[in-house]
Amino acid sequence: MSADDDQLLRRPILVIGSPRSGTTLLAEVLQHHPDLAYVEEPRLTWRLGNDRKSDMLRPSDARPPVRAGIRKAFAEMVRAAGRTRLLEKTPSNSLRLGFVDRIFPDARYVHIIRNGLDSVLSIRRYWLDHAGGLRTTKLSQRAKEINWRQAPHYAAELARRIAPASLAPVLGYRVWGPRLPGMNGLLRDLDLLEVCCLQWRMCVEAAAHAGRQLPASRYLEIRLEDMSPGHLQKIMSFCELPDDSTVMAEFNQRFDPKLAGARKAEADPAQLDQIMQWIEPTMRWLGYV
Repeated sequence: MSADDDQLLRRPILVIGSPRSGTTLLAEVLQHHPDLAYVEEPRLTWRLGNDRKSDMLRPSDARPPVRAGIRKAFAEMVRAAGRTRLLEKTPSNSLRLGFVDRIFPDARYVHIIRNGLDSVLSIRRYWLDHAGGLRTTKLSQRAKEINWRQAPHYAAELARRIAPASLAPVLGYRVWGPRLPGMNGLLRDLDLLEVCCLQWRMCVEAAAHAGRQLPASRYLEIRLEDMSPGHLQKIMSFCELPDDSTVMAEFNQRFDPKLAGARKAEADPAQLDQIMQWIEPTMRWLGYV
């Protein structure tokens, strides 16, 4: 790593949160700031050297070669974008803040939280739509990230995505979103909706627990339901970003507060009851019920 690489990686902004909580919306609004190079879910980069593990990595997993390889990859991304600061969004980072903080010890974390009922229902919809098959844009992104040491592991994952679902007991199950420990067993033994509940709950709890131990200057929680121009301004100030009218204009154009609760309003009451059986303690902890 050169001194120039280290400069490009000073005070990176990492948007975290469970899947389907508004992380994409927030990151895509912030990416319009002229200082920021936005990198969206570089999954294989984060898993460099830990490919056989779940996404719940520990600080001890950030071994010197792992740390150096990940930082070098991100510095190259910022440099290629011609910007001066990294903006990154990966929901799985919610499970491993201690690990991420070893990579970026001066990172600013923006944790966006959405009502668990809406998030879980949206996570399930994405599982059904995206867990199988191939998407050209994602395949292209992964091809740019991967190195030869990672290839055997992800070749098996690719096979699971394109194989018939009937082969899951042999090849393993198709997975979407954060890879929890024991994910194959969870998919075998639980209903998909219950797995989605665990993804939401574990991401939110792990991120909040770790983040709240950091200085207030480095960790900020925002509720999707509370988002407003004022809250966006608070995020910009927290991230030490100069004001930019383009960012605010993009937010005003894209954000619709009614969408935050849309899934819950349309859901089957039996599904809502099933979800609450799994997430009610976390919902109470967060003050949603």
